This record gives sequence, C-alpha cells and structure tokens, in this order.
Amino acid sequence: MQKKVESITKVKNKLGLHVRPATYIAKILQKSQSKVTLTYKGESVNARSIMSIMILTAPKNAKVKIEVEGVDAEKTLSSLLHAFETQFGEDV
Repeated sequence: MQKKVESITKVKNKLGLHVRPATYIAKILQKSQSKVTLTYKGESVNARSIMSIMILTAPKNAKVKIEVEGVDAEKTLSSLLHAFETQFGEDV
C-alpha cells in the first residue's frame, strides 16, 4: 500500500547541503523503495540525485521539507530525519 508522509526539518551541519550530505541522503535512499522529494525555497528536487540536492544550496539553519511516498515511507522518513538530526555524521 502506498503511503505519503512529510516533515519539515532544519539543516544543522555547518556547510549546509553539500556533496557529503547529498551522498549520505542518496545512500539512505538506495535501501528505500519510496519516492522522496526535498523542497527548499519553493524548489523541489528528487532526493535520489546528488546533483539535484546540491542545486538546492540549502545552508545551515535552512528549513527543508521532506516528502516521502511509497510502501516504506515512514521508515524512509525516519531515516532521513535522523540523518539531518545527526548532521550527516559531520560536526559531531
């Protein structure tokens, strides 16, 4: 059954959404079957694309909307929120 969940989270790492966090997000999504969209300042991108995430240029403290749709939507959203919360393994 398809499920849709969404949340707004804050970018906490010092350099914002750059190559390392984008790669981290893409790696999480390799295990997911859901469609994931990130939105910042009205621009929405496919979260499976490292380049697309980088195009958002979301800096530290930016509020990013995460939309997840699919059979494992809740688990995927939880994993992504944890990644944002732990600063993608940076600055910790």
